[in-house]
Amino acid sequence: MAAQIDTLSPFGTYPAGGVDRLAWRLIDGGGFRATLRHRAGRLIGRMFPGPYDAEVDGLKFRLYPGENYDDRKILARARLPEQNEHALIGDLLRPGAIFVDIGANVGTYALFAARRGARVLAIEAAPATAEKLAFNIAANEAAGPAGRIHVAHTAVGEEPGMLTLWSSATNCGFATLAGEFADGQAGIWTAEEVPVRPLADVLIEAGIDRPDVMKIDVEGFEDRVLMPYLEATPRGQWPRAVLMETNCSAAWKRDPRETLTAHGFAVEGRTDDNVLLVDRESDAT
Repeated sequence: MAAQIDTLSPFGTYPAGGVDRLAWRLIDGGGFRATLRHRAGRLIGRMFPGPYDAEVDGLKFRLYPGENYDDRKILARARLPEQNEHALIGDLLRPGAIFVDIGANVGTYALFAARRGARVLAIEAAPATAEKLAFNIAANEAAGPAGRIHVAHTAVGEEPGMLTLWSSATNCGFATLAGEFADGQAGIWTAEEVPVRPLADVLIEAGIDRPDVMKIDVEGFEDRVLMPYLEATPRGQWPRAVLMETNCSAAWKRDPRETLTAHGFAVEGRTDDNVLLVDRESDAT
């Protein structure tokens, strides 16, 4: 059963007890086989779905671990997820830098960047996840990062219109416009129609000429976010760095890495799930 989303109660209303944290730690690092971990995770998700309020790495989050992978990691490990990815882009997020977070989820990247002084455009398509993102941003208002984040509630794609967004029932952070992931899996995914806009239009509306860092995590739709933008935008306005998820690249129709490297970008780092490409051409001229 999904947790009831609460964006009205003040942060601190839902402290996580020791039993709750222990249950999620066991699932996260208990050494279960994959099948058993999945079954145990569903049981724990029903027993301890959240919400829980937690502060990690100096940032505040309202967590729903029963339905979001990032929330589970935060609660179980008491730190932000994707630490290796954060390390790759940390030095690029200087005060005043412009960070565009496409597929912002509940804000782990957006708040990390804003805390470092970056201006952030957080783009999130899923309405319920956008609600959670907005709460987490507001919860951090007193600490400063909240004022540096603007949220765009839209999906990003090739053309303006409406598309079906598929979300995993146990990980709403895995939401995709690449419908092939949901084929033949009724009941595992939920579907909703969401507005879609070209990335170039979203950036123009936000007043962004050139992002310093762009992160794209949209579960197999990265090419249809990035390629139309690159084709519509002058080379000198392309992002200075792109952190892009690659673990769903089998769904890509075109490989943005090839276009970026052909135009002077170099691979500056990799993790299991992401690649960082940095512009070494335009800034050197």
